Amino acid sequence: MREKANAILLLIVSVVLSCGAGCADSGGLAISGKAGTLGLGGELTTGITSNVNARVGLNTLDFDYDDEFDNVEYDVGLDFSSFSALVDWYLFDSSFRISGGLISMDHTLDLDATPSENVTIGDREYTPDDIGTLSGDVEIDGVAPYIGIGWGDPMDPDKKWGFYCDFGVAFTDSPDVTLSATGVAAGLADDLAKERQEIEDDLEPFEFYPVLSLGIFFRF
Repeated sequence: MREKANAILLLIVSVVLSCGAGCADSGGLAISGKAGTLGLGGELTTGITSNVNARVGLNTLDFDYDDEFDNVEYDVGLDFSSFSALVDWYLFDSSFRISGGLISMDHTLDLDATPSENVTIGDREYTPDDIGTLSGDVEIDGVAPYIGIGWGDPMDPDKKWGFYCDFGVAFTDSPDVTLSATGVAAGLADDLAKERQEIEDDLEPFEFYPVLSLGIFFRF
């Protein structure tokens, strides 16, 4: 399934590039930089018709922070990368658009925790010596359909540069979670399995991944 979805993405990319080179209604190409919930990235846009654009983009983000999952404080290492292939349909002779397409996401959160006081894992309370070090990861990995709205037209013949924004949703699978510990206390393995499930339940809303971004474009 992943291979078929990636093949579709490649097909869309080839359409974008060929239209940029020779579609009758194309206005050339535009490049843009943007920041949002997919990370930092850039896009290449071309016109297909007077009110339809196609664009492809790459996004990445890598940083560390602290967060709490199910009452346990973790050091979180965030590693996001994604590739998008979208079509924009402009309405009402304006810069307002409806967008749709595919986003290939490889998002990982690395989790590490070394408790310094008693914590509850699953159904029981454990001491720091019982647990040792907790480690795991949260992954969103796959190709997701995307639908959204936005403003700003990089192919507007009256503008060489400008701003644009996107508001939409990528329909991903629920995040996958792994969790383990160096401790070997009795019953800990079973409680870790319960803890993992509770974290997955907490993250279930992210199967509707919010895609929000703001960017600036330059048209050739």
